[in-house]
Amino acid sequence: MTDIQKLAPITHTGTQTIVTSRLVLRPFQMADAGDTFVWASNPRVVRFLSYTPHADLSETKSVLQDWVSSYQSPAVYNWAIVYDHLVIGNIAVVSQDDACHACHLGWQNDEPYWNQGVMTEAAAAVVRYLFEKVGYDRIESGHDTRNIGSGRVMEKIGMKREGTLRRYCYQKDGSIGDKNIWAILKSDWEERQEKFQNKSL
Repeated sequence: MTDIQKLAPITHTGTQTIVTSRLVLRPFQMADAGDTFVWASNPRVVRFLSYTPHADLSETKSVLQDWVSSYQSPAVYNWAIVYDHLVIGNIAVVSQDDACHACHLGWQNDEPYWNQGVMTEAAAAVVRYLFEKVGYDRIESGHDTRNIGSGRVMEKIGMKREGTLRRYCYQKDGSIGDKNIWAILKSDWEERQEKFQNKSL
């Protein structure tokens, strides 16, 4: 049996609701437009992301319409992060390679919730879901090296920094940044879960 044959098959389950101690991760709805506009229009939130701040609510509604329509595919994973009944960000699989059992995660959340462990909590829950329910063997992410907070999330959920892509991130302010690449393998994650379980005994 080859290494690939030993892997569980990819089983796409779509964006199912996940509940953590503080958060509800669920599919987006059109009713989320007001909450989403708050952070999607904040230049500080989107500084290192691919899009410019939303100019008005109609732009947010257009994006949400695309997101909601995309849920027709079971291979789409894009969660609204709900905290205290507010949608404060999102976390999504932004690319995937099922032949290699691999996917890439991206996320964003509203500024008042930075440095409170919210994104770490959301990302850890999504990583669990993608390993246990979907069957990925490798989950990766990356960030402009100046976006230190995002890198901390990757480290906290057990990802390992694999390298730096130089002059890779072309930003809206005209600067060119380097990009750190992080990843966690299912075997890494299982070992990490075992250590946590042993500590709790």
